[in-house]
Amino acid sequence: MTTKPQTLLSTPLPTLADLLLRHAAAAPSRPAILCGGETLRYAELAESVLRLAGGLADLGLAKGERLAVFSRKTPAAITAFLAAAAAGGVFFPLDPNQPPAVTRDILTKLAPAVLCVAGEFWPLIETLYPAGPPFAVVLMDCPPQAGLLSMDDLCAGPYPARPLPEVGRDDPVYVNFTSGTTGAPKGAVTTLGNLLANTEASVTAFDLTPEDVHLCMMPVFVHPHETFMRPLLLGGAMVLCDRMAAKAVAVAAQGHKVTALMAVAAIYETLLRLPETAGNPLAGVRVAESGGMHVPAALAAGLAERYGVGILPVWGSTETAGVALAMRPGEPHTACCLGRPVPGYDVRLLREDGSEAEDGEPGELVVSGPGVCPGYFGETSQPAFRLHGGRFRTGDLVRRDGDERYFFAGRQSMLLKVGGMKVFPVEIEEALRSHPDVAEVVVIPVADALRGEAAKAVVVPRPGRTLTVTELRHYLTTRLHRLKMPRSIEIRDALPRTPGGKIAWRALVSP
Repeated sequence: MTTKPQTLLSTPLPTLADLLLRHAAAAPSRPAILCGGETLRYAELAESVLRLAGGLADLGLAKGERLAVFSRKTPAAITAFLAAAAAGGVFFPLDPNQPPAVTRDILTKLAPAVLCVAGEFWPLIETLYPAGPPFAVVLMDCPPQAGLLSMDDLCAGPYPARPLPEVGRDDPVYVNFTSGTTGAPKGAVTTLGNLLANTEASVTAFDLTPEDVHLCMMPVFVHPHETFMRPLLLGGAMVLCDRMAAKAVAVAAQGHKVTALMAVAAIYETLLRLPETAGNPLAGVRVAESGGMHVPAALAAGLAERYGVGILPVWGSTETAGVALAMRPGEPHTACCLGRPVPGYDVRLLREDGSEAEDGEPGELVVSGPGVCPGYFGETSQPAFRLHGGRFRTGDLVRRDGDERYFFAGRQSMLLKVGGMKVFPVEIEEALRSHPDVAEVVVIPVADALRGEAAKAVVVPRPGRTLTVTELRHYLTTRLHRLKMPRSIEIRDALPRTPGGKIAWRALVSP
């Protein structure tokens, strides 16, 4: 199914610098970035971006060359991203949670012309390159050191001495690394056309306006553009929140009157655990997206009951430049429903033999369209690859109903075949999540000598509650087919997570 966007953009496509300059001219004093008590207005942001773009170009950031940014989510990180785009460069973020050896490997592979690094991470760079890094370095948030420049100085420097380079639809803007929850991280090359297609699709699907205030919680190294592209397209405000703690999220949402946010389900879970005295941090929110993991029905019901907010499950990925399937504002939550395609994305469900799956039949979700990235950095894309030519074979098993709604069934790599019967972990997870004392659960496949595979459930109780394996087994006996019953149930205080908040299920699999 393909849905066509209602075009918001001019032809030829504007660059990110065009959008920024357009808003700076139309509303120079309008807030662009809100971070704690700091406000950066569109005119100030545009000036800093242009000056920094000129400084980076002088340091060797030519069109197509790469800018590495090693920072937390700060106004400086957003400024660096936009400056790289204005200079025709390709932004890529470094994840501070990665081991030093991985950071060194990524820098070696992508060979940046310039690195912008926050002061807290500069000692690591010095350790990795005792003889000095083979690229220019700019310190982001501290006074310059011997032989190094500061971003503040570059942002206050002269305007670019030469015109900004032309950036077209197919020119890369950044390299975004996959989360690695289903394999080794890869760098998806994201073009200007990908960014604008996905952003326009999301704006249309959620009826976003320039008046919306966006709470940006995705780490810089997870989905950089989803931190700022929607407000940048519309001329709205972005609120940066670098901490995932419920109190920090609540303070940011209430203090800045947030109307739109995207988070993983785990963040919404923590908001439900706030004390009653915390009030309603989501009082002004009308678009509350949840992506990256399954949204349990109990969570949706809890948010609606306590905060009056309807959660909007979405499906997106690094390779699709963001959201491709989404519930729409006002639509009631249905268990496992991912909604419908957002404008411009073509969605198909394929059987193992490549034929089209019928309504109600699970098939592999295959997404194509102008928002899908062309390939991974350093790879020559081929038709057999999962990502090729604007088409992404996701590895997710999804079914479609007669109303063109799509429902998550599980990942191909997580699908269980128990005694020849297909078992989808999400069904077991939903059954366990309906228990009033269960906070979180994940189901993973384990080897079984008799049936080939079986399910293992890892369960986290609600705070102050106690669960036993015997109790949970009894609870499931009237809710699951006997072949779907978990062979083992483990009760833990918490589930391991990736920096982006997804469940790191591989850490639960015994070696």
